[in-house]
Amino acid sequence: MVYIQNDQIQSNVPSAWYSSLENFIVKGKNAEIWDSEGNRFLDYVGGYAVLNTGHLHPRVVDRVKNQLDNFSHSCFAFAPHENAVKLSEELNNRYPIDTETKTFMVNSGAEAVENAVKIARYYTNKKAILSFKGGFHGRTYLAMGLTGKDKPYKEGFGPFPEFVKHAVYPYSYRDISDEDALMSVKDVLNNQLDPNNTAAIVIEIELGEGGYIPASSNFLSQLRDICDKNNILLIFDEVQTGYGRTGNMFGAETVGVKPDIVTLAKGIAGGFPLAAVLGKSEIMDSIHEAGIGSTFGASPVSCAAALGVLDAFDNEDILKNANKQAKTMNAVLSNLMNDFDFIGDVRGYGPMIGVEIVSDKESKNPDKEKTQQIISNCKENGLLLVSCGEFGNVIRFMGPLTTPLEQVEEVLEIFSESVI
Repeated sequence: MVYIQNDQIQSNVPSAWYSSLENFIVKGKNAEIWDSEGNRFLDYVGGYAVLNTGHLHPRVVDRVKNQLDNFSHSCFAFAPHENAVKLSEELNNRYPIDTETKTFMVNSGAEAVENAVKIARYYTNKKAILSFKGGFHGRTYLAMGLTGKDKPYKEGFGPFPEFVKHAVYPYSYRDISDEDALMSVKDVLNNQLDPNNTAAIVIEIELGEGGYIPASSNFLSQLRDICDKNNILLIFDEVQTGYGRTGNMFGAETVGVKPDIVTLAKGIAGGFPLAAVLGKSEIMDSIHEAGIGSTFGASPVSCAAALGVLDAFDNEDILKNANKQAKTMNAVLSNLMNDFDFIGDVRGYGPMIGVEIVSDKESKNPDKEKTQQIISNCKENGLLLVSCGEFGNVIRFMGPLTTPLEQVEEVLEIFSESVI
């Protein structure tokens, strides 16, 4: 794909921070956006899986406006505010961990992951961390170390922490079975790390940047067993799988496996910056006073937005709509896979669906060029999509879960026309 920078961007913003659209976005409404030239697009990038409840959801907007009538900022560690406590209570009650939990709020997914690892190492008094090849956990230094996809995220930025090692993630389409991945986990623990000095295993329930590859309930439950047997904490990175993306409110519900700590971000606040580290109370309370903190974490405005997001999930059929989307999308995309030799795989939990593009089904050779051509065709026809995966050959669908079904059908119609 060719990225065209307008003069203002080129003159003021680092070239590495490229943009996919040629024009500025000027308006958004649920699953639709309009640019400065009046072009309308169906937004299936969604701010990179942030807008689960769409652009400017009315319940989010109302909560934010009400908060701004009172005050805009308070550092929670100095002057607490009710929004943060209400949101923490809601998350503690909703996330599927059997024991009592507590929640600490920060600004972004990467910051949440950094704090989750920090807390895990403190609580266990162990240092090593195991994560997975293909995983993405953020762009801050430790998060980059945890990330198992080198290009473009880690290239040239090393060295990274030696206490982080990567195991193989299950990938059935590429003939990496659950058993293969479990053998890799055990090999890394026993030969590269030491179970007695391993604080946590960090994993995405479905790889995001790594190619929209879901881990099975079987694999994750066996990973849970490995953690339990070795006194290792299991951390789910649900930055992308949380808030309905997998067809349930949280990915942990979809796979039926419960972590010790979870990180949440992206869709949590309807487009406002907010993230959370939620964990068992014993773990979260182990940190000494002021050992964790954040100036802008638990922003009153972002917390208000997050409460609006929960209002939407509680009062609208968002999860029901998400599963209807998934059913419709899987039917059409599976038919396309049967019709075209270059569509190798269609996969994912709920509407978090990836389409892997290959040269042909027999060789399964990744075809990044064809992938970008399809994405470009879609954009020309009014649909925004992006790629992911180790080879950049997986097209992912990240549209709002609030997208009306007639617009989902429009998305699929455009996609079907664009693959030809």
